[in-house]
Amino acid sequence: MTDPAELRQFPRTDFLAAQHDADSLPGWVFKPVQFSQGPAGLVLNLSDGGLQVLTSAIEPLTDDKYEVVLLLGRSDMDAGDEQVSWFNGVVERKWSRPVPRMGILHGLCFTARNSTAEQFLNGHLAALEAGQWVRCVLLKVPA
Repeated sequence: MTDPAELRQFPRTDFLAAQHDADSLPGWVFKPVQFSQGPAGLVLNLSDGGLQVLTSAIEPLTDDKYEVVLLLGRSDMDAGDEQVSWFNGVVERKWSRPVPRMGILHGLCFTARNSTAEQFLNGHLAALEAGQWVRCVLLKVPA
């Protein structure tokens, strides 16, 4: 039987060992209040022009296109607001599948090359491979 990795069009860079160990995931991903209208997720890996995002099972993605906004800020203890760096890009959902005890994994591809989200992820591969968490929110793109 052929290994599915051999069928990939582009090599994939995995960011988290957590995708193989549900017990190491946080209780769930949190998001700033201003993004309450979109599901939160974790970026698990990146390939040329695409990425995989894990979301909660209670917030499935049902649309074809989303704006992915990377949440890279830090929580300001005094103000209670998160300072969010704006790295985003429009993605198209190619597939979704449930991952037991973890949520739903989604395969997404960028609709345009070199979005700020893709540039950030490509520019920080070493930190991401070392275990830096990359949270995101997926916002519906108006038709």
